[in-house]
Amino acid sequence: MSQTIGIPQALSTLTPNAQWALIGTVYSGLQWLDSVVAKPTEQEVNAEIARLQAEEPLKNCKEEAKKRIAASDWSVLPDVGLSNVSEFEAYRATLRALIKNPVANPSFPTEPNPVWS
Repeated sequence: MSQTIGIPQALSTLTPNAQWALIGTVYSGLQWLDSVVAKPTEQEVNAEIARLQAEEPLKNCKEEAKKRIAASDWSVLPDVGLSNVSEFEAYRATLRALIKNPVANPSFPTEPNPVWS
């Protein structure tokens, strides 16, 4: 899930659709080709990289919680017939809370084992 965040990612959020080329991985290799959008300063790019890096763990938390909740959708369908559906509802509620309020180091709940009626 995690990716290395660098100048390309920062430029894509700071200056969407701007035209540029990057030779290497440092700001001095940035060739600004756009005549409409102003070239961001090195400080602006570095600040955006830091912001994106700080958001990455929260984004990963949300993505993992969404994946887990989607994998358990079947458990709350009315025709499944689980006798422990309330355990799945509580599990899914915890995952929804992590989607709404992600944390950097989440402790994901354990998915209940299905008990068929």
